Amino acid sequence: MRVSRAIAVLVVPALLAVSACAGDPAKDDAAPANTTPAPITLQVRAEPEEAAVYRSLVTAYEQASGGKVELVAVGRSDHLTRLSTAFASGDAPDVFLINYREYAPFVQRGAVASVGALLDQQKVDRGGYYEEPLSAFSYRGELQCMPQNISSLVVYWNRALFRQAGVAPPKADWSWADFVATARALTTAKTKGVGIDPSITRMAPFIWSNGGAIVDDDEKPTRTTLHEPAARAALQSVVDLIGTGATPNKAQLAAQDLDEQFMTGKVAMFLSSRVEVPALREQRGLDFDVAGLPVLGKPASVLHSDAYCVASSSKHQEAAARFIAYATGQQGQTITALGGRTVPSLRAVASSPAFLSPSRAPASSQVFLDAIPHLRHTPVTPSWPEVEDVIGNQLQRAFEDGVPLDQVLTEIRKQADPLLKGR
Repeated sequence: MRVSRAIAVLVVPALLAVSACAGDPAKDDAAPANTTPAPITLQVRAEPEEAAVYRSLVTAYEQASGGKVELVAVGRSDHLTRLSTAFASGDAPDVFLINYREYAPFVQRGAVASVGALLDQQKVDRGGYYEEPLSAFSYRGELQCMPQNISSLVVYWNRALFRQAGVAPPKADWSWADFVATARALTTAKTKGVGIDPSITRMAPFIWSNGGAIVDDDEKPTRTTLHEPAARAALQSVVDLIGTGATPNKAQLAAQDLDEQFMTGKVAMFLSSRVEVPALREQRGLDFDVAGLPVLGKPASVLHSDAYCVASSSKHQEAAARFIAYATGQQGQTITALGGRTVPSLRAVASSPAFLSPSRAPASSQVFLDAIPHLRHTPVTPSWPEVEDVIGNQLQRAFEDGVPLDQVLTEIRKQADPLLKGR
């Protein structure tokens, strides 16, 4: 992927325009600037294009507050490992950004200082934020980390490939049958119709749409339920789609990730969250948009949300909270929205031109907001990251190696259920 300075060039002038119209958001987003905040470190999971967005955010905060933030941008696959190593060595960042599916183990180990009380001191009013991510980041009765976004799973689609194939754009209410027919119609000798990762975050919406469940109890899960009829039928639908040849095969997936295949025209559609937008915007000549998920029964989608957490070991928790208040306030969320990275968790920014402007791809950003009433989140429990790994590894065998679905579902129960039960 190519890195460009275009993100910073676009964000800063637009931010100045927002500030001119809305007074001084920095004064609203952070505590009174009567002292210079202590320097802090911030670790984020970010590929190069995403990192450019966070650099713009940090620069704006430093200009507004006089504080200093050392930004540590780590690749998606290394973020958790580096965080764990930093905590183990006593060198944890003051603030770190993490997905709701991954933060519970850090809370369990006492590594997180609950952010709710810290933000209360910064006079942050949580009433303007979407409830779904606040709920996902509440654990043991407290808001542990402050969410920056409320993305959902969507279908990214290549406009040029749709036109070349003579296929109509996705409809707002398309069915699974429509989706399969579209994927097959887009499949050629050079292009696959759709790419789908074998992860539970990709499968959960279809399972829920079909009336199924992924665990026995969302709040206190003790076993997986992917083998039960409604969930199994949804998974079988995906296996059947793969069987049509409309998805990349194992060798193609090993050679290139799905996002890269989409950017280079080898895949016409793929499923992901808002995180893909900065890189897709940087791909020269790529004409893309987003569509809502197809439904098997009723509309459903899965929450994708990241939040800023404060390390309990931080000696600068007040400064950390001040940065978080800014980053998740109007000015901070306007910056990340303009950069394409987030679906803002702050309602006022989510409904603003900073996010919804049709002049920048994806033109149909409203799709993300339309999905909010149908959002659900996967369990928040310390063992969930391990459970996800088990499910993903086993579904990969079914999707890429042709292992019978019932065989992998049995193996999921064998490996994942003891993790949920704490054994």
